[in-house]
Amino acid sequence: MTKTTALAFAALLSLGTAQAAPILLTNAASAALAGATVIDFEAETQDSFTSRQFGAAVTFSTAPGLLFIETSYSGDYASSGQYLANRETAEPIEISFAAPVSAFGFNWGAADQPWRLEVFDTNQALLATLSIAAQSGDYAGFIGADGAGAAIGSARLTALSSYGYDYVLIDNVQFVAGAAAANVPEPQSLALVGLALLGAAAARRRRA
Repeated sequence: MTKTTALAFAALLSLGTAQAAPILLTNAASAALAGATVIDFEAETQDSFTSRQFGAAVTFSTAPGLLFIETSYSGDYASSGQYLANRETAEPIEISFAAPVSAFGFNWGAADQPWRLEVFDTNQALLATLSIAAQSGDYAGFIGADGAGAAIGSARLTALSSYGYDYVLIDNVQFVAGAAAANVPEPQSLALVGLALLGAAAARRRRA
């Protein structure tokens, strides 16, 4: 393989593995969430737990802290009826999906401190680290992530408060199952075609 061909191969390989990073969602009406499944926690038992799966699809966990299904602030902070809340401790909130998703999000309230949202693929490789600003005013909003073609397997929420914790409410969790584009990215297909053309050109030069 000539030096030129080798360099071209390396460039194409880089293109084949390139993929847009997930982006932060702040609107429940985002096109990325079209057709999403919604979990509203209304049928759940009101109690505390460290890990629980909802709808056989999404698991929320924290350790050694506690999460709660409650109604104490129902109607406030982007909540309605029953919602999920954390204890005011520093433990991150882990979110894992039973099957890959292309995007997810949820109502997010009472978060008067900044948070970090880490998004992982199905092999627990970090896809993106997204910053969530502290809320003010009515302390209600929406956050989530669009995988931008990547299959999302899990996520982690971590409070960045100077005193190490923040009480938050999570409700109406949305997720879109499947992320086929992540398995065979279009740039990778283009790279394979380009590599084949380079090989054919090199073969012609050898015959000449």
